[in-house]
Amino acid sequence: MAREALLVAVDGGGSRTRLWLLDPEGRLLGRGEGGTSNPTAAGVGAAVRAIAEAAQKTGLALEGERLAADELAGKPSREAGARPVEAAGPSPDGVWPPDRVAVVAIGLAGAAREPEASQMRQALAQLFPRAEIRLVHDGVAALLAGTLGAPGVLLLAGTGSLALAVGPQEEEVRAGGWGYLLGDEGSGYWIGREAIRAALRAQDGRGPVTALTERLCRVAGVARPAELVGPIHRGERDRAWIAGLAQEVVAAAQEGDPVAQGILDGAAGELALLVRAVLARAEFLAGLERVPTVTAGGLFRLGPGWWARVEAALAREAPRARLAGRVEEPVLGAAFLALRAYHGQVPQQALERLRALQKAAGGGDGSPTGGPG
Repeated sequence: MAREALLVAVDGGGSRTRLWLLDPEGRLLGRGEGGTSNPTAAGVGAAVRAIAEAAQKTGLALEGERLAADELAGKPSREAGARPVEAAGPSPDGVWPPDRVAVVAIGLAGAAREPEASQMRQALAQLFPRAEIRLVHDGVAALLAGTLGAPGVLLLAGTGSLALAVGPQEEEVRAGGWGYLLGDEGSGYWIGREAIRAALRAQDGRGPVTALTERLCRVAGVARPAELVGPIHRGERDRAWIAGLAQEVVAAAQEGDPVAQGILDGAAGELALLVRAVLARAEFLAGLERVPTVTAGGLFRLGPGWWARVEAALAREAPRARLAGRVEEPVLGAAFLALRAYHGQVPQQALERLRALQKAAGGGDGSPTGGPG
């Protein structure tokens, strides 16, 4: 087989890492998964090992994995080049040599933070010695996964929240994403926190009685909302647990609880404000009468009632925005980025292959209910 270049695309999340191996025409040659590759949460060494683990599952023979991870962890390691990389094509059993990799594109949570970003680039250069390394934060990858390079906005609402657009010169315009202490309005965490606050206010007599009280107490296994305060402050009930309470708020709202309905209306309004802020500042979107707005994050799995609330809030706050489906495979965005870095402009045939992968994943079709409804 000819020594054709290989491209690596990675979606690095807080819980798992997904990696695709592609050829320059956009053909998917292999998939692999690993553990968390968030360098801020897990450390750079663990992030590198997760990426190497996922890459090896696609058939890539990574000789530098121990070297990269151990050096970043401050441990002794062997000399670079002590185990030579195979120079020929893939072996008969389908193993690919890493020197064939021309581009590695990674969408990574925490990618913009230093010194982790520089350390990740250094480690990846050891894993893939001849590759161009493209490292972007996971929001950019999610946007590209939804739009495949077309103009648009990403609205992300999971444990956190943000809105993002990227221009033709790769300029970013974003709103939100400031973390749970200072922002993340409209996110799952925000909804869960507001539910707990509403239950506490009801217990005090400072707020209306709400069905959320019984629901939260049942989920937490406590007799009254005040018993949640200690575990939350001690970190025994973490942000993910609080964000998971959004499902209880949706259920209470569907049953007609006005407090729960108000919380969801407020969350949808906050998300719409994020989109409005991005549209106001993204000059490269000014000429579009309608701006496709792709969604990502677990909150958009809450069903058509939630989707309708967000649509109504956007119609009020950002009428140019049009919801255009949910991102199911963020690694698609990294694949698009890798192909663009290799070619300069993604060839039409490769773009069609990415669209087919996008359709197979169930995203980008304008459906509000690609997940549980």
